[in-house]
Amino acid sequence: MDELDLTPFGYTPTESLVYRILLTRGPGTGYAIARSAGLARANAYSALEGLVMKGAARVEGDRPKRYRPEPPAALLARIAASQETAIERLRGALDSIAVPASPTLVEVTTVRSTLQLVGHDVARAAASVRLLAPADAYGLLGPALRRPLAAGVTLELWSLGPVTLDFVPVRVLEGALAWPGQPLIAVVDDRSALVAAREDGDVRGHWSTAPTFVAAARLTFERLTGSA
Repeated sequence: MDELDLTPFGYTPTESLVYRILLTRGPGTGYAIARSAGLARANAYSALEGLVMKGAARVEGDRPKRYRPEPPAALLARIAASQETAIERLRGALDSIAVPASPTLVEVTTVRSTLQLVGHDVARAAASVRLLAPADAYGLLGPALRRPLAAGVTLELWSLGPVTLDFVPVRVLEGALAWPGQPLIAVVDDRSALVAAREDGDVRGHWSTAPTFVAAARLTFERLTGSA
């Protein structure tokens, strides 16, 4: 098993170690887990209680207590929800601070980070969303698109292949495109935009709030989709 490190997500090194022991050795008493981990019993019990409190483990029985790990998928879902909540709180705090707006240019290089960036922008849209993306991207962007739709934001969605979303139509762009790979273009509220290409599982492009970049992205979107 690769080294398990939960410390970036609010767990202590000892809790990471004990969770790994629970996964690899199975449920056990605090005494047994302390021996397996090579820890003093007090440290093991402290880590186990921390895991229980944070939702990464649960207690079964009473005398003696036995500790069982939560499944990795459940732990990942809990961490993802917690991180999303923290990001939303941070965004709200930053939005509440009045600072002069300055154009920003960010390079994007991975599919996941690019779609997360687009999803965050889309979820905050107040007026309009223009999006051209590969068909499989809509599976990840679907939840983010529901929020602006419910708020009455205009959505103009295009895909390179058939997409089935049960709450909003997505038009399919026909024909070959003069683009390096699959285009991924998003323009949100005419205040931010993404222009990128996906090829062989990688993404190359940029996201920006610069007015000239946003205008160029909007014109590119209109040119490719014929929606001017």
